[in-house]
Amino acid sequence: MSRPGRYAGKTVIVTGASGDLGRAVVAAFAAEGAALGLVYGKNGAAAEALAADPAVVPSGRAVALAGVDLGASPAKVGKSVHAACASLLDTLGRCDALIALAGLPATPALWQKSLAEVTAEDLHAAFAVDTVGTFLFAQALAPALAAAKGSIVITSSSAAFHGDVLGLAFAPAKSANAGLVKLLARVLAPDVRVNGIAPGGIATGWLATLDDAQRAHAAEQTLVGRLGAPAEVAQAIVELATNRYLNGQVVSLDGGIFPRAPRPPHPPHPPDAV
Repeated sequence: MSRPGRYAGKTVIVTGASGDLGRAVVAAFAAEGAALGLVYGKNGAAAEALAADPAVVPSGRAVALAGVDLGASPAKVGKSVHAACASLLDTLGRCDALIALAGLPATPALWQKSLAEVTAEDLHAAFAVDTVGTFLFAQALAPALAAAKGSIVITSSSAAFHGDVLGLAFAPAKSANAGLVKLLARVLAPDVRVNGIAPGGIATGWLATLDDAQRAHAAEQTLVGRLGAPAEVAQAIVELATNRYLNGQVVSLDGGIFPRAPRPPHPPHPPDAV
């Protein structure tokens, strides 16, 4: 007889549920027994299909959906986020974890822009979805999370710490999200824990923006010699949401992507080797 999951009787709200990592994250928390609140942007059909897929969400599991356009005007978006959260809480009754995955879609044209080509509009669009949206969801759900002694996991990126030559319109917002982890962890302590995940080199939709040489280069940058899988990110997010002593941390999950010297052809001899 299988034991109940760690989130049996609990509720997890996932923003960006219809995005690249959404399916894996929703499946991981569903496997842990969670009821689910799925927040989507403009792809409501994908969110509905995800909620109805028994391979992801077991039949009979409580699921609620809410759509929010985080790219709307600032005068509207705050009210929309708070209304969506109120609707989810009314349906699901509680919130034990907020998983903030929502991010501006990485279209090939935007991902490939050079420093000279990135516009103020591009940067504002990324901040609106990635950072402002995450802040507003945390703000709206803070009372419910505090009541549940819950947690928040915010998505950053390895590019926030190590830089990259692609995705220049996105990296500043991901860097801001790393700071948002520290800010919210302090403001919401001790009732709500806040941590971040900084993925890098994950095999998601951004690969479609790369040519064959760029894909091979991306895989070669990791110390494990391959790209990561969405399920591996989801596994890490579940652990970040669950560990009750972990707070205010941003964990890199990038296979070891960081500035480093080329590997020597043979292991170097220690200084005292004969």
